[in-house]
Amino acid sequence: STTFHTSTLAAGPYTVTYAYVAGDPNYTAQNGTSTLYVGAKPKVTVNPKSITVTAGSTVTFTAAATGTPTPTVQWQVSTNGLTYVNIPGATSTTLTFTASASQTGYHYRAVFTSSLGTVNTAIALLTVQAPPTVTINPLSQTVAAGKHAYFTAAATGNPKPTVQWQVSTDGGLTWTNIAGATSTTLTIVSTLAENGYEYRALFTNIIGSAFTTAATLTV
Repeated sequence: STTFHTSTLAAGPYTVTYAYVAGDPNYTAQNGTSTLYVGAKPKVTVNPKSITVTAGSTVTFTAAATGTPTPTVQWQVSTNGLTYVNIPGATSTTLTFTASASQTGYHYRAVFTSSLGTVNTAIALLTVQAPPTVTINPLSQTVAAGKHAYFTAAATGNPKPTVQWQVSTDGGLTWTNIAGATSTTLTIVSTLAENGYEYRALFTNIIGSAFTTAATLTV
């Protein structure tokens, strides 16, 4: 028998030749060969990159690794950045899907595995930008003169949209911004002159904008 180290050998098959010692009474002198397979643990060569897209766009993450035997790949996703689960069917070096707004902040990685070990790629962050979508429209109000009227609105979107309240004094034909009215609740002290005024909120981010429906103030 003999012992030697394979640390200096490249991965691949090697032919080992051996010979029995002539004159040994226990063996007939003869030569022989066998094959030694030197493997290599999986090693990541391409990490997926973080990406920012708009909702409805196609997302592509790519990863690669070397190793002998050739490692398999399994993509994983994390919704909280802590725990990961396998993505069914995601077993190629490229992961492609259509992004939805709900997937913003998800983390993705590829796991390469062979009989010699397992290695994870770096984490790629998905940011999905979406235009504002109104979720709460202001309601029409009827109040006495001198009393407060409150109008509330809300919208989703990524990045988080800003809000600007507007007023129309001509039945919705023209609208003007209300100075300083940039929170989701608009509070006004009603006067008789404002009877019939209409109010709406404009939500805006870098992707787009959206108006709420108009609310009428009756004084």
